[in-house]
Amino acid sequence: MINQITKTLKKYWKYLLGFIAILLSIFTINKIRKRKNIKKIDKKINENEKAVEKLKGKIEEVKTQKTAVKKKIVAKKKQIKKTTQQKSKPSTSKKRTTSAAKKNILSKTKKK
Repeated sequence: MINQITKTLKKYWKYLLGFIAILLSIFTINKIRKRKNIKKIDKKINENEKAVEKLKGKIEEVKTQKTAVKKKIVAKKKQIKKTTQQKSKPSTSKKRTTSAAKKNILSKTKKK
C-alpha cells in the first residue's frame, strides 16, 4: 500500500507541486488586493477628515461673522430709534420774520 502511494507520488509530484504553488499564489494575490483596498480606503478616510476639518473652520468663521453682524444690527436699531425720536420731537429752531431774513441776505451780499 505504501509502495503504491510512493509510486503515484513519484508520477504526479510535478502536478501536486504546481497545484500547491497555484493555491499559494492565489492566497498571496488576495492578500495583496486586500492591502491595496485597505490603503485606498485609508486614503479616502484621510481626505474626508481633512475636508471635515476645513468645513469646521469655515463653520467657526461663519459663527464669528454672524455674531459681528448681530452686533451691527443692534447698533443700527438703536441708531434708528434715536433718529425716530429726534424726528418726532418738535423743532426748536427760532422762526424768523421776513424782515430779519431780508436783513441777513442783504448783510451777506453787501459789497465792501
